[in-house]
Amino acid sequence: MKIFITTLMLMICCAGSSLADIRYVSDTLIVTVRTLPAKTSKILATVQTGAPLEILESVKGFHKIRTSKGVEGYIRSQYVTKEIPKLQRIQQLEVEKVQLQQEVTDLAAKLNTTKNKAQNLNSTTQELTRIKQEYQALRTTSADVLQISRERDLLQQENSDLTGRMQQLKEENNIYLRTGVIKWFFAGAGVLFLGWILGKISRKKKRNFT
Repeated sequence: MKIFITTLMLMICCAGSSLADIRYVSDTLIVTVRTLPAKTSKILATVQTGAPLEILESVKGFHKIRTSKGVEGYIRSQYVTKEIPKLQRIQQLEVEKVQLQQEVTDLAAKLNTTKNKAQNLNSTTQELTRIKQEYQALRTTSADVLQISRERDLLQQENSDLTGRMQQLKEENNIYLRTGVIKWFFAGAGVLFLGWILGKISRKKKRNFT
């Protein structure tokens, strides 16, 4: 059992070591640029894989080219292709990937901004609805207050009229009282005077009888 476990562990370690040591062959090339379309001609410069070249003419398996640095010479046509090299294409794809990731991030940020704006708009709409309701309630209350104010003014006017009428009645009552006192005074005086006359007449009659 111990031997089996030891063997299994060795196999796992070997497998891990082999996986960790995986390598790849590089496809980068360095190509010579020569003065003439021949392998033995003088070398003017070298170019690497992915370097852009301007084709001036094609002669006997060579291309006359101009490099990005302005060097003109000949290079074997088998090393020149219209397709972008894989390594350069991978680099371009990496750049595009980063750009797309940035665009996704920007779109996510814009989406969040849009959501926030929508939430703010919803909040603003709710606030506007609340303000409209309060305004309507205030208008209703104002109308009630105005009606109450008008009724209060009418009551005050009626109270003032009643106060004036009551004052007038008091004055009339005082006049009536004074007039009644005078009447009663004269009535009493008349009664006394009449009694005095009747007494006089009665005494004269008594004298005549005697």
